[in-house]
Amino acid sequence: MSEHESKARILLVDDAPEHLQLLRQLLRETSDVEFVGSGEEALAAAQTHPDLVLLDVAMPEMDGYEVCRRLKLDRTTQDIPVIFLTECDAETQEARALKLGAVDYITKPISSPVVHTRIINQIAISRNNAELKRLATTDSLTGAFNRRHFLELAGKEFARMRRYRHAVSCLMMDIDHFKRVNDSYGHDVGDRAIIATAQMAKQALRTEDVFGRIGGEEFAAMLPMTRLDKAEQVAERLRLAIAGMRLPLESGETLAFTVSIGLVEVAPDRESFEQAMKRADQALYQAKHEGRNRVVTAPVVPGPTLVVANG
Repeated sequence: MSEHESKARILLVDDAPEHLQLLRQLLRETSDVEFVGSGEEALAAAQTHPDLVLLDVAMPEMDGYEVCRRLKLDRTTQDIPVIFLTECDAETQEARALKLGAVDYITKPISSPVVHTRIINQIAISRNNAELKRLATTDSLTGAFNRRHFLELAGKEFARMRRYRHAVSCLMMDIDHFKRVNDSYGHDVGDRAIIATAQMAKQALRTEDVFGRIGGEEFAAMLPMTRLDKAEQVAERLRLAIAGMRLPLESGETLAFTVSIGLVEVAPDRESFEQAMKRADQALYQAKHEGRNRVVTAPVVPGPTLVVANG
């Protein structure tokens, strides 16, 4: 590991605490090892996104196989690599672990140099894969999801909302008079305005909301489990926050700018995701036409009441 590379975070899930010290000694130069002794604790600790989970098979209440299954079903933890560390070397058990999504199956004793090498190799693979995924799914300027990945994630969220008939809202946002900013101050300042807009949006939105840069100075967000009245509060708060920002310029002046937002409450059982996005875009166009720096809400598609929670 290079001097600039941070230590890996490994989550050890084992009902034998003595294994912790062995692993910490074995991996002391490359990794920090955290320990939990049960499956429920493992599922909670995995939400902090360690680089790797080392998982024992035989544990009380919830065995390692069930822990692995649940990790892979959860969208927030499914990409964390799991290695089974166990005393059982039966091929059927190894096959079961790999079928559940584990990347490796290692038999004890854990003091073996082979164990150390396989763990280190897997961490390197995991970090490389994570970086490749980041490059493929995020916008290089803002760090928000790129258009393709936003549409993919939002489409999946839309399908989930349709399945459970939950309310969901969607907004489209565009920086006002952006061409004027570029023409007057240059593209570097325009890029800074785009970055600042994305940062403010990330602060205003929840972790469960899906946010992306659609292209140029345009952004979109999907707000699951959110009715229109709550979404309007979020959109208005975001509009005001951006209008209140000031970007310092080399001349000593500051740049202020605004955004226009089109907002819809999506009707998952009565329209497609593409139709909902089109309605949000039409509301955005109306906001521009009416003078900019405002939120325009599209009419709700008539139909049965949807269920919402934590909106």
